[in-house]
Amino acid sequence: MVRAGAGWWRQPVVYQVNPSSFAAARPGMSALRAVTSRTGYLAALGVDAIWLSPFDPAALADDDSPGDPPLAGTLADFDDLTTVNVIADLVPNSPAFDFELLEADWDAGEFLRGITDGRLGLPQRGIPATWVLSSQDANPRRARAAALLMLALPGSAFLHQGEELGLYEPADLTPRIRAQEHDPGSTLNLYRQALSWRRKLQAAPHLEWMPGTGEQVLHFRRPGGWRSVTNFGPQDVPLPRGTVVLASAPLRASCSVLPPDTTAWIISAD
Repeated sequence: MVRAGAGWWRQPVVYQVNPSSFAAARPGMSALRAVTSRTGYLAALGVDAIWLSPFDPAALADDDSPGDPPLAGTLADFDDLTTVNVIADLVPNSPAFDFELLEADWDAGEFLRGITDGRLGLPQRGIPATWVLSSQDANPRRARAAALLMLALPGSAFLHQGEELGLYEPADLTPRIRAQEHDPGSTLNLYRQALSWRRKLQAAPHLEWMPGTGEQVLHFRRPGGWRSVTNFGPQDVPLPRGTVVLASAPLRASCSVLPPDTTAWIISAD
């Protein structure tokens, strides 16, 4: 897990963990021990913090409690876990938390409204925008494109357990991790690359909509020349000049056009 400075929370990627499902996949382990056993995986993924949800701190036992190990864990287990950034038992359902993208249809206009609906003004008031996108009925190609779009936005991004593997409900992650670990085209490796590039490119929490944004395309520029372009339509669209560092689906050899249902991140040439 990345340990950042005092302002790490302004534009982090936060990973939601269901402790009970982690424990179910680790028989004989308390929920917190099961989560701790996954911190190496989450560090390799590149998240900045974990959010334990659902989780009841009152269920923690004293370290010297007699009998079988408690299901939730002990205070010592929790101390071990807090060597990383942790949000425990908090449901971020305030306006500082945005469900518009989660609820939007795959439509450029709906995503545009969801992003610009007063959310980008929050950082100027010291409140980071927060985004969540996980959806059970998402088309896999569109889900990958939407993930890159969300991760390019200023503010914090919340990933739900298994989202990076194409899962949208609590499950034992081990078989999916093993299947995707060494596949360069897997969803897991797309998320790993995206979080790595996001950290390298992230700057001030602003964006500028670029010409061409409209009915089929969302195209914005972040500080430092980083651009995100998403094609929501049925036809190829031209890409701006620059170096494509990541795309949610394979591009043509020339990298001059963006296929339908695809997002590309570009370091601009101008």
